[in-house]
Amino acid sequence: MSYAIDLFCGAGGFSEGILQAGFDIVFSSDKSPMVQKTYMNRHEQLGLLQGRDTYFELADIKELSSEFIFEKINSLKYGDIFSPGKIDVMFGGPPCQGFSRLGKRDSNDPRNMLFHEYLRIIKDIDPKYVVMENVTGILDMQMLDFPSVLEEGRIYSGQNLVPFILRTELEGLGYQVLDIQVLNAANYGVPQQRNRAIFLAYRNGVYPISYPDPQESIVTVYDALGDLYKSCNYSTHYSKESTGGRTPNVTTGIPVKETKITNMETSNHDKSVIQRFSLYKQGENRKRALTRLREEGINLLEEAPELFYETLYQVNSEQNAEFIQKTLEKYDFHKSINITKLWLNNTNKQLSLISMIENKHIIDINFDAAISSLSRRLKTTIENTIEFWNNVQHELNKQYDAETLNNLFISGNISDLMADALFTKKGIRTKLNSESIAPTMVTLPDDYIHPFFNRILTVREMARLQSFDDSFEFLGKRTTGGSMRAKETPQFTQVGNAVPPLLAKAIATEAMKAIKLGEKQSYIDKKEKQ
Repeated sequence: MSYAIDLFCGAGGFSEGILQAGFDIVFSSDKSPMVQKTYMNRHEQLGLLQGRDTYFELADIKELSSEFIFEKINSLKYGDIFSPGKIDVMFGGPPCQGFSRLGKRDSNDPRNMLFHEYLRIIKDIDPKYVVMENVTGILDMQMLDFPSVLEEGRIYSGQNLVPFILRTELEGLGYQVLDIQVLNAANYGVPQQRNRAIFLAYRNGVYPISYPDPQESIVTVYDALGDLYKSCNYSTHYSKESTGGRTPNVTTGIPVKETKITNMETSNHDKSVIQRFSLYKQGENRKRALTRLREEGINLLEEAPELFYETLYQVNSEQNAEFIQKTLEKYDFHKSINITKLWLNNTNKQLSLISMIENKHIIDINFDAAISSLSRRLKTTIENTIEFWNNVQHELNKQYDAETLNNLFISGNISDLMADALFTKKGIRTKLNSESIAPTMVTLPDDYIHPFFNRILTVREMARLQSFDDSFEFLGKRTTGGSMRAKETPQFTQVGNAVPPLLAKAIATEAMKAIKLGEKQSYIDKKEKQ
């Protein structure tokens, strides 16, 4: 058996690849309770019982010690066999989101200490092989006055590059360190362009490890999404593997097959959002879609009426807001409203909905319902709300009226102001190209539009593009926002932050090869001495 530890394990992307390569994961750790839920649920699916087959610790790495780790893993089913030097591979990727590449930083920055603590654990566990994964930006990141684990009180004075520090520290701990390589997950069976910096090191005296060779075949978005939809039913080799499973159950040795797809809840978009997404062709981002519309023109009022009226009111929003506020001040009820810029913008948007109803461009919401909703916003009666609407409706949209604006769209004469109202300012948004690999999956779901449907991706679709098995279920909240982003790790974040399992498998397989070749070489050496 070959034994591994996975630190900063997240939802378990690297762990999936480690298990697929044939390792036993004896210890893993992360500090997120949401991640813990997903990770431990998956291990139970695979027959890995906490405290018997493996041990997961919910903790910040600074709270971990080698004594604690050895205590926990020596109580597992394997017996009291672990001590420094007995773990085969240490996997991990200290998070470095938010690191600035330029300028001075505090030497006590907690992100400085993540790498220090990771190296401390490596020093005390003394694994035969070390595998570290991180974003490519780490290659030119610097740390200020980094504290060494080699000697008490020793620091790397001033600013030093992270790769230099890691190499120096690992060599000082008795490791041979390979030159860092940037691996693209797309070259290892993942239908996604995802570049990651990989650090490999092996202890002096063990068989050298190598980087995995890239595959020749590329998996496309079309390949990845097969078997997920009744409306466009098709299967591919990749989709069948996703459904059938790649990660084996430890008891049966058979991958866990998924019979009911989970994490496929779709987002409920407004009609204007759906129509905005429809403007994109496959492979287009905002810039490309806008360039095409400027060349071809579009009858927006006819093709996307809800989006047209939202855009109409948005391009006129500044003048509209001024008039809305002046009109409100004529009524006593305005004193009960906290009139902010955001409130005025949202009120302007609500007025665009009423305008659509009156102009018979929307039929699934009636006038009375829209007025009732506006009255709640104004905190007044229906009668006052209707009077307010009658007073403002003919004075709005003076800069661009509906006819003028639509003619500009038809002619392709789309100004930057119109473009911002039409697309929003989110330039990164892209409609996936089904015939190509996906761009890098991130933690925010609204960056990408589905290639076949005018909506954002589901958690499962993102997981497919990350090469997770369908049986791998993500638990907890689907998404979060605002200040909670720093505290919570919802499903979309779990997927977006994960190491793609197939990339992890390719790397872990090289570690397993080195271990087996080392065992073979050791056997040959013993035979020759006899």
